[in-house]
Amino acid sequence: VAQLASSVLNGQIVGQMKLAEEIIDIKVKTIFADKAQMTDALDIPVIDHPDGIIRLSDLCQPEFSIEPGYLNRFQNQRAITLTANIRPGAPVSSAMAVKQARDYYQTIRDKYPGASLNFSGEHESTKKSFLSLTYAFIIAILLIYLILAAQFRSYLQPLIIISAVVFALTGVIYGTVFSRTLFTINSFVAIVGVTGVVVNDSLVLVEFLNTCHQKGMVRRDALLMATNIRLRPILLTTLTTTLGLLPMALGIPEYSIIWGSMAMTFVTGLCTATLLTIVIVPVQWDILVGLEKRLERRENLVAAD
Repeated sequence: VAQLASSVLNGQIVGQMKLAEEIIDIKVKTIFADKAQMTDALDIPVIDHPDGIIRLSDLCQPEFSIEPGYLNRFQNQRAITLTANIRPGAPVSSAMAVKQARDYYQTIRDKYPGASLNFSGEHESTKKSFLSLTYAFIIAILLIYLILAAQFRSYLQPLIIISAVVFALTGVIYGTVFSRTLFTINSFVAIVGVTGVVVNDSLVLVEFLNTCHQKGMVRRDALLMATNIRLRPILLTTLTTTLGLLPMALGIPEYSIIWGSMAMTFVTGLCTATLLTIVIVPVQWDILVGLEKRLERRENLVAAD
């Protein structure tokens, strides 16, 4: 009966026709009127019995339901896979779409106990990329600290230099919020790149401060001379880099979500870090050197006693 109903509704393959380049199935199908409904197939006679014609409706009854053609399993559990692509030029990212889906699921979660959401595809690959870049960023900061600690023979002065990275991250956060740009993988790559530039500016300034102080200059004179002499190369480095990336960050002549967000991240992080480095790094150096002087005098007093 099931095979008969299937052949009535979908037809039945009775043979094949071989052509030069392909083989075509020959299917016999029941002809219905143009406006016929699915239930009209129940009136088709299937057996010519002496007691009367037996129709398909005498052998079965219709039940309508939606069933998947096959069952998917993920981590030993029944799973339903939904796929979607973001339209090119849309003002949303995969992370925003995932957040909206999760927020909506929280409103209907009680209706589907035991169900859970698992996002994959571009969102999963992006998450893995962010995680690997985070590890790379942390390792880079640790390596920079170790190299600077060996160079300056100090454990505290490298922290002053690396503080420029915090200044850059502050600028990146405010720049992303106020410019309303998306934070993409390329933006994270820009953070890693801008880290090297701002650390170099801070390193040049601290190194010159140490050189002036070691020559016998008092801290105030060393601060004034170092900031005056190193201000020009630091500003020129920031200015040339910013002017080179500014058209891309502003979208001139056409804005790109991928490269525009990267350029905006680099520009905002670099400009903020440069301004804060010029002002805060000398203050940090002055406080640290003064603290070291006080500790040295205290140790000398203890040794004298």
